Amino acid sequence: MFAILGATGQTGGAALAAALAAGQTVKAIVREPGRATALADKGAVLAKADLDDVEALTAAFAGAESAYVLNPVPHAAEDVFAAAARNGAAIAEAIRRAGVPHVVALSSSGAHRTEGTGIVRALHDFEQALRGAAPSLTFIRATEFMENWGSVLAVAAEHGILPSMRQPLDAAGETVSALDVGRQAAVELARPHAGERIVNLKGPAEYSSEEAAQALGDLLGKPVMAVPTPRAEWEPGLVAAGLSASHARELAGLYDAMNAGRAGFEDVGETRRGKVTLKEALAGLLG
Repeated sequence: MFAILGATGQTGGAALAAALAAGQTVKAIVREPGRATALADKGAVLAKADLDDVEALTAAFAGAESAYVLNPVPHAAEDVFAAAARNGAAIAEAIRRAGVPHVVALSSSGAHRTEGTGIVRALHDFEQALRGAAPSLTFIRATEFMENWGSVLAVAAEHGILPSMRQPLDAAGETVSALDVGRQAAVELARPHAGERIVNLKGPAEYSSEEAAQALGDLLGKPVMAVPTPRAEWEPGLVAAGLSASHARELAGLYDAMNAGRAGFEDVGETRRGKVTLKEALAGLLG
């Protein structure tokens, strides 16, 4: 049996779908089972647990031969690193108590660094918390998600502009679809091994903000132009979108790191490329 955290989210949902399609028995660990009945309809067993509840997580992981875990940073946390550390410690302790033999954890490019990567530091800390929790451990270090463009698609559709914190606009960078991340997670769940493995996950190609605007314009049937969001507007805009000041500051720090080339992959582990193109990912967001 595979246990999957975040099964109602992007990567967890894709991992669950891929695992079920491969004939695996899957337990979906969710905060609110009443809102996850669609997963049960697909054949998953539901288990309720919050990310900071060691007892509930231990019960949810019990009997799993492999587990996919992730540690999303709470949007409203006053101190994002402290909140993420509490959740990471609880997840790691539950894995130990349940005796899960193989764990696949979502991480990020840049997670090998201890500073200078903004919000990615939380994933560095998550990796540290998980080390030694299971005899077989795989970190999927994924690059930026293509689906992150979803927050500004309405602006593009209405005004024909695509605001971007990825700058300069013509600079191509690594990006991957959350669908490919989840599908790779399902592959790794079936690949137990001794010790630790790192899988660096990229998309099929690098893309710039200008290329994202072009792809979106093709899908919308209207011209779309990428425009740089001034640095001074990043954090206020993120707070206005619902993030805490702490989260906004560290997310802005991540874009600073990406633009400066500090959030790349460490030269270790295996490298994989997904299949979903940026245009396909954007089409999925538009429905």
